[in-house]
Amino acid sequence: MARAAVDRAAGTLEAFWADTFVTDGLLRYISERALVLKSLQLILCDNVSNEGLAEAMKGFPQLEELDLTFCSVYGNVCESVGKACPQLKCFRLNERWNVVERGFAAYEEGMDDDTQALGIANSMPRLQDLQLIGSNMTNDGLMAILVHCPHLQSLDVRQCFNLRMDDAMKSRCARIVNLKLPHDSLTDFKYRGYIASTGGDYGSDFEVDMYDDLLDVVTDDDDAEFDDLDDFDDADSDSAMYDDVFDV
Repeated sequence: MARAAVDRAAGTLEAFWADTFVTDGLLRYISERALVLKSLQLILCDNVSNEGLAEAMKGFPQLEELDLTFCSVYGNVCESVGKACPQLKCFRLNERWNVVERGFAAYEEGMDDDTQALGIANSMPRLQDLQLIGSNMTNDGLMAILVHCPHLQSLDVRQCFNLRMDDAMKSRCARIVNLKLPHDSLTDFKYRGYIASTGGDYGSDFEVDMYDDLLDVVTDDDDAEFDDLDDFDDADSDSAMYDDVFDV
């Protein structure tokens, strides 16, 4: 169906939005037939690899918006994207911090990584809108972005728990018109149901935010209770939870 839609566009396709089913093969197919594509949004696409994405991006020289939310890309893919898409103005690379990562980030090596942030800073100078929910970047990575992306007007770093908003960082962020900080609410984030979040302290219990806190987990109780499960009949199915995401 997706390939048929691309074919019908006959080279005029400007936007492609899809969830879950996109693969390297499909992305390559689109890149060979949609040279004027300006907006690409991929949600929960675990079958898109770093190599597949980097190769496909070479076919989208006019791309202005790229959304990679809960996909399986990592590392230096950002720099590859930026170099292939010099017109990029809006970039979203959202990931999921799980509760264990957040609790032990301050004690474990390898929980912080500025590779993606530095890739953005080095290759996306025209960015105006940047969303990095759940990134493992540190202050060094964010500072590099703020220095090298002078046109940035909107910045969303919610769930980026390696960041420390000290005076220097606050001063650098002062020019950002729309700024969302690590501990700000996720209420307006469409895919918040996939993100595990905790309160400020790590005690005997934590909350998992699954749409309006319908699911409560008590960690110190072997017989943890799960409430309102009737509302999650198809919760294990990504496509069932977000059928409305696919729009070609």
